[in-house]
Amino acid sequence: MTAKTWKIGELAKQSGITVRTLRHFHQIGLLTPSGRTESGHRLYTEDDVSKLHQILSLRQLGISLKIIRNLLENPDVDPLLVVQAQIDVVNERIKLYEKLRHELEQLQTLLSFHQKISIERLMQIMELIQMNDRRYLTPELAEKLRTLHGNLAEETKTKLKKHLLRVDESQKQNLGNMIFKERE
Repeated sequence: MTAKTWKIGELAKQSGITVRTLRHFHQIGLLTPSGRTESGHRLYTEDDVSKLHQILSLRQLGISLKIIRNLLENPDVDPLLVVQAQIDVVNERIKLYEKLRHELEQLQTLLSFHQKISIERLMQIMELIQMNDRRYLTPELAEKLRTLHGNLAEETKTKLKKHLLRVDESQKQNLGNMIFKERE
């Protein structure tokens, strides 16, 4: 029985990314297909698909492709921690979106009754919108990402310090200290 393989177009379609992205991953050495067809088309195996999942999970956490390559080459990285960090990020975003939805529903109600909206309320809503756009991280989530960081090699830690997740400038320093402070 032959193992399941995917051509580049099939994998792109099923994974929700573009063929161009897969070609780019191959070009930079991040995801090299395990085989080729007789006519030279890329063939991806189940192991390749698993690696692609790891890449996409780490990208969702805001990690650069260069750092991801270093992480995937590091045998000390626990994929379970990466998946848990991804789950935590998704849960945090859900909470933020639910809070934003609640605020917008209240705003809708006030507007439907032609009520005056306070500037403070509008500022709160704008802040929630910006938090969603900036991929805001709570201190609890930053702690979990620090746990993931604690399992990395020193060289990788140094590189990660330069590539903080995209957060508000006012939070970068605090978040950096939380995630990257040396363990005592």
